[in-house]
Amino acid sequence: MIRISLLPYIFLEIVLVVLYVLEFGFFSLFSEIFLSALLGVILILNYGFSNLFQNINYFNIKDIFGSLGLAIGGFAIMIPGIISDIFGIIIIVVALILKIYAKFNTLNYQNNQNRYSQANQDDDVIDVEIIEERDR
Repeated sequence: MIRISLLPYIFLEIVLVVLYVLEFGFFSLFSEIFLSALLGVILILNYGFSNLFQNINYFNIKDIFGSLGLAIGGFAIMIPGIISDIFGIIIIVVALILKIYAKFNTLNYQNNQNRYSQANQDDDVIDVEIIEERDR
Protein backbone atom coordinates (compact mmCIF):
# COMPACT_ATOMS: atom_id res chain seq x y z
CA MET A 1 0.00 0.00 0.00
CA ILE A 2 2.82 2.41 0.85
CA ARG A 3 4.55 1.61 -2.45
CA ILE A 4 1.41 2.56 -4.35
CA SER A 5 1.07 5.91 -2.57
CA LEU A 6 4.76 6.80 -3.02
CA LEU A 7 4.87 5.78 -6.67
CA PRO A 8 3.49 9.07 -8.11
CA TYR A 9 5.89 11.07 -5.92
CA ILE A 10 8.89 9.02 -7.01
CA PHE A 11 7.87 9.25 -10.68
CA LEU A 12 7.37 13.03 -10.51
CA GLU A 13 10.65 13.45 -8.63
CA ILE A 14 12.55 11.48 -11.28
CA VAL A 15 10.99 13.54 -14.07
CA LEU A 16 11.89 16.82 -12.32
CA VAL A 17 15.45 15.66 -11.62
CA VAL A 18 15.95 14.69 -15.27
CA LEU A 19 14.57 18.04 -16.45
CA TYR A 20 16.77 19.89 -13.94
CA VAL A 21 19.91 17.99 -15.02
CA LEU A 22 19.15 18.63 -18.70
CA GLU A 23 18.68 22.36 -18.05
CA PHE A 24 21.34 23.14 -15.43
CA GLY A 25 23.67 20.13 -15.32
CA PHE A 26 24.54 17.41 -12.83
CA PHE A 27 26.98 19.51 -10.79
CA SER A 28 24.25 22.10 -10.20
CA LEU A 29 21.89 19.37 -8.98
CA PHE A 30 24.57 17.91 -6.70
CA SER A 31 25.39 21.34 -5.23
CA GLU A 32 21.69 22.10 -4.73
CA ILE A 33 21.17 18.85 -2.86
CA PHE A 34 24.29 19.37 -0.72
CA LEU A 35 23.50 23.01 0.15
CA SER A 36 19.85 22.30 0.92
CA ALA A 37 20.84 19.42 3.22
CA LEU A 38 23.32 21.68 5.00
CA LEU A 39 20.70 24.43 5.36
CA GLY A 40 18.20 21.86 6.68
CA VAL A 41 20.61 20.66 9.36
CA ILE A 42 21.32 24.25 10.40
CA LEU A 43 17.60 25.04 10.63
CA ILE A 44 16.83 21.97 12.69
CA LEU A 45 19.71 22.43 15.11
CA ASN A 46 19.64 26.20 15.58
CA TYR A 47 16.12 27.43 14.96
CA GLY A 48 13.89 24.41 15.28
CA PHE A 49 13.19 22.66 18.54
CA SER A 50 15.72 24.63 20.62
CA ASN A 51 13.75 27.87 20.22
CA LEU A 52 10.49 26.13 21.09
CA PHE A 53 11.06 26.33 24.85
CA GLN A 54 13.22 29.47 24.97
CA ASN A 55 10.53 31.96 26.03
CA ILE A 56 8.20 29.84 28.11
CA ASN A 57 6.63 32.99 29.68
CA TYR A 58 5.09 34.08 26.39
CA PHE A 59 4.21 30.65 25.07
CA ASN A 60 1.47 30.74 22.46
CA ILE A 61 0.34 28.70 19.49
CA LYS A 62 2.21 30.85 16.96
CA ASP A 63 5.50 30.14 18.73
CA ILE A 64 4.81 26.42 18.58
CA PHE A 65 3.94 26.40 14.89
CA GLY A 66 6.79 28.80 14.08
CA SER A 67 9.51 26.70 15.70
CA LEU A 68 7.96 23.39 14.73
CA GLY A 69 7.50 24.63 11.17
CA LEU A 70 11.16 25.56 10.95
CA ALA A 71 12.13 22.09 12.15
CA ILE A 72 9.75 20.33 9.75
CA GLY A 73 10.82 22.58 6.87
CA GLY A 74 14.47 21.91 7.68
CA PHE A 75 13.77 18.18 7.62
CA ALA A 76 11.97 18.50 4.25
CA ILE A 77 14.92 20.42 2.81
CA MET A 78 17.30 17.71 4.02
CA ILE A 79 15.54 15.08 1.91
CA PRO A 80 17.22 15.02 -1.50
CA GLY A 81 14.88 16.08 -4.25
CA ILE A 82 13.29 19.09 -5.87
CA ILE A 83 9.70 18.57 -4.69
CA SER A 84 10.70 18.16 -1.06
CA ASP A 85 12.84 21.31 -1.31
CA ILE A 86 9.88 23.28 -2.67
CA PHE A 87 7.59 22.04 0.12
CA GLY A 88 10.31 22.70 2.70
CA ILE A 89 10.80 26.28 1.52
CA ILE A 90 7.05 26.92 1.63
CA ILE A 91 6.84 25.54 5.19
CA ILE A 92 9.85 27.63 6.27
CA VAL A 93 8.40 30.84 4.83
CA VAL A 94 5.07 30.26 6.62
CA ALA A 95 6.89 29.42 9.88
CA LEU A 96 9.02 32.57 9.65
CA ILE A 97 5.92 34.69 9.07
CA LEU A 98 4.28 33.11 12.13
CA LYS A 99 7.41 33.68 14.26
CA ILE A 100 7.65 37.33 13.21
CA TYR A 101 3.94 37.85 13.85
CA ALA A 102 4.18 36.16 17.26
CA LYS A 103 7.20 38.25 18.22
CA PHE A 104 5.40 41.44 17.15
CA ASN A 105 2.33 40.53 19.24
CA THR A 106 4.51 39.64 22.23
CA LEU A 107 6.25 43.00 22.05
CA ASN A 108 2.90 44.79 21.86
CA TYR A 109 1.66 42.82 24.88
CA GLN A 110 4.79 43.69 26.86
CA ASN A 111 4.51 47.37 25.91
CA ASN A 112 0.86 47.47 26.97
CA GLN A 113 1.72 45.81 30.29
CA ASN A 114 4.52 48.33 30.90
CA ARG A 115 2.23 51.26 30.11
CA TYR A 116 -0.44 49.90 32.46
CA SER A 117 2.01 49.35 35.30
CA GLN A 118 3.59 52.81 34.83
CA ALA A 119 0.18 54.49 34.82
CA ASN A 120 -0.84 52.76 38.04
CA GLN A 121 2.38 53.65 39.87
CA ASP A 122 1.59 57.36 39.81
CA ASP A 123 -1.80 57.08 41.48
CA ASP A 124 -2.15 58.43 45.02
CA VAL A 125 -5.64 57.04 45.50
CA ILE A 126 -6.13 54.14 47.83
CA ASP A 127 -9.28 52.13 47.31
CA VAL A 128 -10.96 51.34 50.61
CA GLU A 129 -14.24 49.68 51.32
CA ILE A 130 -16.15 51.17 54.23
CA ILE A 131 -18.42 48.82 56.10
CA GLU A 132 -20.95 50.49 58.32
CA GLU A 133 -22.02 48.73 61.45
CA ARG A 134 -25.73 48.52 62.11
CA ASP A 135 -27.27 49.14 65.49
CA ARG A 136 -28.86 46.05 66.94
